[in-house]
Amino acid sequence: MKFNIDLIRCKRTDPSYQDIRNRHYVPNRGTHGQQLHYLIKLDDAIIGIISGASSVWAVKARDEYFGLDKNNKRVALPSIINNTVFRLETHIPNLATFVLSRWRKRISVDWEDRYKVKVHGFETFVVEEDHRKGALYLADNWCYLGETAGSTKTHKGLTNKSERVSTSIKMIYAKKIPKTALSTSYTPTWNIKK
Repeated sequence: MKFNIDLIRCKRTDPSYQDIRNRHYVPNRGTHGQQLHYLIKLDDAIIGIISGASSVWAVKARDEYFGLDKNNKRVALPSIINNTVFRLETHIPNLATFVLSRWRKRISVDWEDRYKVKVHGFETFVVEEDHRKGALYLADNWCYLGETAGSTKTHKGLTNKSERVSTSIKMIYAKKIPKTALSTSYTPTWNIKK
């Protein structure tokens, strides 16, 4: 089934985006690092949101899947996008998978244009519940990599020492883009002269 979907790029602060974001099951605490956000439009109605941002620093199963290690991670990680939020408020069979596929293609182009790095793949983390098992990612041919350890490092400010805190365990999904590779060089976008 084909859908008349449009992905409208917006800012994280867009009122329409925020309204839907605040109803997502993951609390709205903003987004870190590089990020691109989209409103999902079906025909003439905004029916959801989807976002991509900087990937997380350390997840063993994800690192192994993409071939990340201490020697290449700093320059390679920016070529992996974290699908940080995806919420549809209209439920039609196969719509979520269609939107996810469309988003992967669109954000790959927008990410390279905005951040000057070619995208090699995607990651996402799903809190499992009876009705949430990551099926839409499997339907879009993402790989299930296992579960997170249930903890993370956190810090206040870049110069403060980090501390380990408990988090919910999440299912890890990832997908590589065929015929692409991890980036081998990277210039942070805040250093680019405009």
